[in-house]
Amino acid sequence: MKRLLILLVTFFSALPALHAQPGRDETLADSYLKNGEFDKAADLFQSLWEKNNFDPKFYTPLYKCLLTLKKFDDLEKVVKKQIKKSDGLPQYIIDLGYAYSQVPDLNKAKDQYEKALKELKPNEISIRSLAGAFETYRLYDYVIAVYEKGNKALPGNSYFNLELANAYMNKGDISNSVKYFLGYLDMYPQKVQSVKNIIQSSANEEKLLAEMETQLYGKVQRAPNNEDYIDLLTWIYIQNKDFEGALVQMKALDKRKGENGYRVLNIARMALTEGYYDDAISGYEYVVAKGKDGELYFQARTELLNCRKEKISKNLNYTKEDLLGLKNDYLSFINDNGGSFRTAQSMKELADLEGFYLHDLKEAETLCLQIINMPGVPQPLKNQTKLSLGDFYLIDGDVWESTLLYSQVDKDEKDSPLGEEARFRNAKLAYYRGDFEWAQTQLDALKGSTSELISNDAIDLSVFIIDNLGLDTSADAMAMYARAELLLFQNRDDEALGTLDSILRLFPGHALSDDIEYTKAQIYVKRKDFEKAIPLLEDIMKNYKEDLKGDDATFLLAQINEDHLHDKEKAMELYKTIITDYDSSLLVIEARKRYRILRGDKIAE
Repeated sequence: MKRLLILLVTFFSALPALHAQPGRDETLADSYLKNGEFDKAADLFQSLWEKNNFDPKFYTPLYKCLLTLKKFDDLEKVVKKQIKKSDGLPQYIIDLGYAYSQVPDLNKAKDQYEKALKELKPNEISIRSLAGAFETYRLYDYVIAVYEKGNKALPGNSYFNLELANAYMNKGDISNSVKYFLGYLDMYPQKVQSVKNIIQSSANEEKLLAEMETQLYGKVQRAPNNEDYIDLLTWIYIQNKDFEGALVQMKALDKRKGENGYRVLNIARMALTEGYYDDAISGYEYVVAKGKDGELYFQARTELLNCRKEKISKNLNYTKEDLLGLKNDYLSFINDNGGSFRTAQSMKELADLEGFYLHDLKEAETLCLQIINMPGVPQPLKNQTKLSLGDFYLIDGDVWESTLLYSQVDKDEKDSPLGEEARFRNAKLAYYRGDFEWAQTQLDALKGSTSELISNDAIDLSVFIIDNLGLDTSADAMAMYARAELLLFQNRDDEALGTLDSILRLFPGHALSDDIEYTKAQIYVKRKDFEKAIPLLEDIMKNYKEDLKGDDATFLLAQINEDHLHDKEKAMELYKTIITDYDSSLLVIEARKRYRILRGDKIAE
């Protein structure tokens, strides 16, 4: 009895080890496969496959090993046995065909593929399974054949249009891909976003968009009132940054349907966001032309004026007449509608025009005070106006009133981007006054700003202070440079130039030399004295390319060539330099936009 007990204990103790062996073999086989030891992996997977009743779990890695080792005779036996055990599953028939194709015996491979296709059962599961098997080996012609056969077998003859569109796209047959995408959308227009997502993630996005645009033209001509076609065509224009084409479609649809212009207004806003000011202006003017009784008139005219102001701010070749013409349009709009909360936004924009461009500080300050004291104006707009008023006081030399306004906005908008903007302006003011330590403390707190623009500005100024103070322990050169920047902000250009030249004279070879050249160039550009600005910018590009002002100088020189010299090729070359040589610069997005506009080929990048 005691001996029997010992035997039973020994037997049951051995059971875990018996069960554990396959697990250890599987782990070892996986390790061999991962390390590229295919011979060893194949032997273990073959053993596991046979011991586990030809489990597909072991067949798949075994197939991979034998295929890699080019042991085609062994592979053929394994696949045929798997086909027999699985009662002819299409995946394994395709596996056998692919194995033959690697011998290569293309005729035998084709026989297997055709066999699988011929035996296809007319149900969705079988169709998708076989198509998936072909797709595993990128046999897109057969994937297409399966789905086309499936379309004929199932009701409607278009059940697999989306799958066919994808298969043709993967094959590179763009024309047929688009044909089936559009056929799918004819059946399921509500799925348009899914199709857009597929196209945008495709390596052939540009070709797909171009072909879809071509095919949609015909559909729109045959069905001019089909909004789905027009919306999709408009989307393609927007992807290609062809806002002019998008506006043509939306204006035509607006007229046919007798609408209020809301579609056109939306396109105008997109064009403005992307910097296509002329297209945006065209859209806004269309809505404004509907008359004062139009429900979007007030909104469109407000945004039109802002768009024209932004276009001026981004350009170097505006004239005094341009500024005065825009001012008169602002005044006309404000007077027509009364100085009230409805026109407060335009009044604020007019104040900016007066203060920053026409340099009429008294008029700018008067407008700001009217807005701040006006009932019904939203608090955020009042605070934005306070920031502008603070700037005007600073330009006028009233530093105390300026910092007081910045601090008020900081307190009112503590957790908003507007509050962070106010804190940055106070930090910049401390910098102007030479209080670098306090400025640095404020900038450190702003580096994690929720506003990317404020965060980047804070980081840039912080790095600039640290770099230059570290090389000049007296901080005299830095203090003089900061004062020159304040003089420039205050439009005291001659004094700013004098201060900058003094730094060069008193501190020859100082690390600020490239910054001084860039600031002087800014002054000359402001005066439209481009002959003096260009050599300074070119010197920075030549001798200080890797310094902080390298990308700024390149961009400004590109603007001069685009807006003043009208040298399109040179401007494109300089914008491209920013894209390729300064890929981490904040100017890359704007440079790419301007490059694309100058190129004018309507192709999305």
